[in-house]
Amino acid sequence: MVVPGSVGLREITKQFSKHILSTDGSLDRKKLGRIVFSDRRQLRKLTGITGLLIRKQILKMISDMKKDPDPVINIFEIPLLFEGKYQSYFDATISIYLDPQIQLKRLMKRNNLDEVAAKKKIESQMSMDQKRLLADFSIDNSQDLTHLETEILQLLKKL
Repeated sequence: MVVPGSVGLREITKQFSKHILSTDGSLDRKKLGRIVFSDRRQLRKLTGITGLLIRKQILKMISDMKKDPDPVINIFEIPLLFEGKYQSYFDATISIYLDPQIQLKRLMKRNNLDEVAAKKKIESQMSMDQKRLLADFSIDNSQDLTHLETEILQLLKKL
């Protein structure tokens, strides 16, 4: 949605200025994150831009997949699935959850964020508990990759 030259990036740049771009013209997610995760109004503006584009892309992908005559399971990774109310487009939803302290540590490491910035990002989203209640299935990601793989394989057997 936000690659250089895309409608999404152009709209985001119009809204937040060129200061949110890296020197190569790509979106600097860290700069944009500092803006939107410290001010809910700014986050709503960003969501207003990206939400429609994401919805349109999801619907196009689903339409394309329905044209395939072979029955397969398609899995979409949508971080803000419930916040965007996209769940109605799917036959089932899966929530991947983990202990909040592990979530915080992993986010800090992955995105090179300090604790305050990471907490703001997490607090801007629906809680893991809420997502688990809304989802049809849940997968525990609190342990290592081997455990996660086992959880996924068990779920695939159910599907």
